[in-house]
Amino acid sequence: MRFLPLLLLVVLSQPALAEDWLYLTNPGDTPIKIGHDYLKNPADWSTILKLNRIANPRVLPTNTRIRIPVELLKVTPAPVLVTHITGNVRIKPEGGVFRPLVEGDKITGGETVLTGPNSFAGFRLADGSMLSEQASSKLSFGRLAAYGKTGMVSTELNLASGRLEAGASKQVGPAGGFHVVTPVAVAGLRGTAFRLNVSEDGKTLRNEVLQGVVGIAAENQEVLVAKAEGTVAEWGKPPEPPRPLLPAPSLNGVPDRTVDLPLTFSWPQMANAMGWRAQVASDADFRNILLDGSSDMPQIKWDTKLPDGHYFLRVRAIDAAGLEGLNTDHPFELDARPLPPELSQPAAGGRAYEESVKFTWAAAQGAQHYILQIAPTADFAPATTIAHTLDSVIQDTVELKPGTYFWRMASVDENGSHGWSTVRSFRVQPLPAAPAGVAKTNADSGQASFTWEGAEGVANYEFEMARKTDFVAPEVKQRLTETKTTIKLKPGRYVWRVRGVETDGQTGEWCKPNSLLMPMETPRDIHIAVSASNTGISWLGNAPSYRLEFSRDPEFRTPLFNHLQKGNATELPRLEPGQYWLRIVALGDDGSRGSESKPVKFLIVGW
Repeated sequence: MRFLPLLLLVVLSQPALAEDWLYLTNPGDTPIKIGHDYLKNPADWSTILKLNRIANPRVLPTNTRIRIPVELLKVTPAPVLVTHITGNVRIKPEGGVFRPLVEGDKITGGETVLTGPNSFAGFRLADGSMLSEQASSKLSFGRLAAYGKTGMVSTELNLASGRLEAGASKQVGPAGGFHVVTPVAVAGLRGTAFRLNVSEDGKTLRNEVLQGVVGIAAENQEVLVAKAEGTVAEWGKPPEPPRPLLPAPSLNGVPDRTVDLPLTFSWPQMANAMGWRAQVASDADFRNILLDGSSDMPQIKWDTKLPDGHYFLRVRAIDAAGLEGLNTDHPFELDARPLPPELSQPAAGGRAYEESVKFTWAAAQGAQHYILQIAPTADFAPATTIAHTLDSVIQDTVELKPGTYFWRMASVDENGSHGWSTVRSFRVQPLPAAPAGVAKTNADSGQASFTWEGAEGVANYEFEMARKTDFVAPEVKQRLTETKTTIKLKPGRYVWRVRGVETDGQTGEWCKPNSLLMPMETPRDIHIAVSASNTGISWLGNAPSYRLEFSRDPEFRTPLFNHLQKGNATELPRLEPGQYWLRIVALGDDGSRGSESKPVKFLIVGW
């Protein structure tokens, strides 16, 4: 029955493992002494005599190898020491519940350790091997045993998911061993530095060897992975042939001292690199990893609260198969304190609409006071820089003329140390002023013309006309590039306004609503046609309605009757014979009296 598709074994430099441990005798050794020091049952020394064909039990030749069966040796616990913790790391004893893991804890076997995102745990095994459980991983500890004073230690681990890095001490055979069980493989290690990466679904194992040689066997095939090589093993498939790991990248240009946060690094691109992993540790051996991240580009950024101090950056490239290459380490000094204030307004690339510019920022921890600098150039030349030293405030107002500016802030702590912010640019550009305009009307043409003053920085203008001053439903709405327009209008009362629009779409203030009265045309060209049955009358004009007034005299001292009419023509019943005078009065929508025509005389004769 096949339980695991893949068995991972280190290729040893020594012959095949024996079942007996070899002891090299020292002067004064006796079987009883050996039995007392190394055997579970000291009385089993007689078995050792027979196995090694020793005739005289009282005297053992010096520098003689004595075979001792492993099953007779003392077995003692070999606890694992927790050497460091970063972030959220929890441990659950077998049958227990999870609790936070802390430095100094000892793991005796049966425990499971979970690391959260950007969280790490370091362990030292009884044989001196060092382990680093990486972020978002699940690692369980199995049998942890030492064989008395032999130096042999047996360690069994289970990596269900995530990443594990190890620097394993050279193991002492035949019983000593370091085994890591994964859903895809069993890793048996001897004196090697390696990485294991189990995918989240547990179906893919990536193994990178930094020291030593590893043999990977699966599906009746075996490959040997040497130093600076890696391989990928998938469930149910033979392992891929080993491939060279990507070389250590160049970190030319990475500074030895960084003063800015977020913590940001960039480095040269490298051929065949599909991605990158970067780590920061407090020690050169990267036992205490503090930051870890991956990126598609040759750069990394961490929003971190690391205190100022000495750290180490580690970078390696990732190839198309997801294998991580050789490391390049770079020491650096973080000197970002005091932290600069976090700038608020004006925003980067923003705009101030008033010449009285308000600057705001968030208070910085440890700042005794601040320095605000404003300049027309990013080099902050002293001759053109405005500098304000401010107490523990978080805003300041400065009068500035229209133009482009740069600004920055510094926190100053009690020792006089400065922490400068990044530089932001902004521009001072007030909105266009409200245009002043005039309107003229021509009732005879039914048109109104409008003109207004131009404004600096305006690309075009918005023009609106409505019946009411709230402009909720404007009857006319135009976007114009000129400072004038002509509109055909019906008679009546209107309000109009205009404002400037800049190239970026920002709009200035509307001018105050201007009133406009579009007068009615004077009725003209009156025609009267008298027939046997009616009197037809027509005229020209643009009023909504008219009142026809009849009289016997041209001064209309003796009015006869009036007739209301919408439109510009009507037919009246035949009038009584006689002489008449007619005038037509234009009426507005509200019935208001407008202009009137000249009186027209006509005659009705008898038939």
